Amino acid sequence: MKDLERVFCLVSESDKHDAIDHIIASCTLFDELPDKKRFAAAVHRRERVQSTGIGHGVAIAHGKCPHIERPYIALGISEEGIIFDDRFPDPVHIIFVIASCPTKESAYLHAVASILSWVHDPDFRRRLLSGEDDEGVRRFFQMLRTQEFVPQE
Repeated sequence: MKDLERVFCLVSESDKHDAIDHIIASCTLFDELPDKKRFAAAVHRRERVQSTGIGHGVAIAHGKCPHIERPYIALGISEEGIIFDDRFPDPVHIIFVIASCPTKESAYLHAVASILSWVHDPDFRRRLLSGEDDEGVRRFFQMLRTQEFVPQE
């Protein structure tokens, strides 16, 4: 899929902070941010306050980034899985990293609701992790590429 490296990467790191850094460094979408280093620090700060693992093998790591007009979302897939915290002991395989502006909370909430509508479906998670090339997975990656977040139908 053309331009997928802009918003997607495979993750081999076993530590959540290393995995987050890998996604931020590998997904060229984050090169568009005014201060990528400051954004990475914000994500790590947020992760230290409370883990962003949400269960079912999914984490949504995020940090605030002033002076951006919309959320920026990239995805990392970990085949081995990463333990994000003790509260959700299942390994995380699907890791979203989100940059959002602190003054544009509704756009952030809309984007998160959209990606949650997709990953809430266990069959979709399975297809995404197995690398299946079906219509739903293609639509999901198209949504990431365009950064136009819509709920799963």
